Amino acid sequence: MFKRIVLMLMLFGIGTTQVMAENMTYNVFLIPAKAADQTVETISSQLKHEKLNSLYSQHYLPHITLYLTEYPEGSLAAVKAKVKQLTAQIKPFYITLDKIERTKGDWLMLNVENSRELQHLADSVTVAMEPLRAPNPQLPNWVAKYPAKLAVFKRYGSPNVFTNFQPHITLLPKADSTKLDSFMLQYGNSFKPTTLKVEGIGIAKVDANGQAKLDLASYYFKK
Repeated sequence: MFKRIVLMLMLFGIGTTQVMAENMTYNVFLIPAKAADQTVETISSQLKHEKLNSLYSQHYLPHITLYLTEYPEGSLAAVKAKVKQLTAQIKPFYITLDKIERTKGDWLMLNVENSRELQHLADSVTVAMEPLRAPNPQLPNWVAKYPAKLAVFKRYGSPNVFTNFQPHITLLPKADSTKLDSFMLQYGNSFKPTTLKVEGIGIAKVDANGQAKLDLASYYFKK
């Protein structure tokens, strides 16, 4: 009888662990040169004039997402190993921060001009990381409105890969529309493109908006 009770408790414990196990959301992102921080800092100061608190002013990392999805709990070591392996095969290259864009949902982005090198890197990261992802990632509400993105999400666990890849640095999540009007008129529409080098790939755990304050690992391209 005692053995049966112990066995039942063990089985209950296993079941509870399985129920409690959660997916972890990691952002595999491109690390730009420090010049990007300076550009984002300047924009943050301009936003402050309009009483808008940028992500940068809240100590979030300026980054360019390559692949953002959920992974089974305990996958971080495998994610790190795969990113390290990928990074060792890549040389630094240049990107252009070409304009400030306001989305229909009143987010603010610093757009990155796509290029053959950047698209190839994003595609390679997606192909390499996808087998490690969780099979049941949570669907963002907005994705359901876009059939093409929904199909890609179901296959790759992210709606913004391959032809849907739109590189950018997020400056603000949804913000006050009137203040954004003023910012775009005073500063945003006159942004001058800047070209800089990208130096590596990082991994970060993110919040509900896909943003991160600390990276979990950084790997740099070979010189």
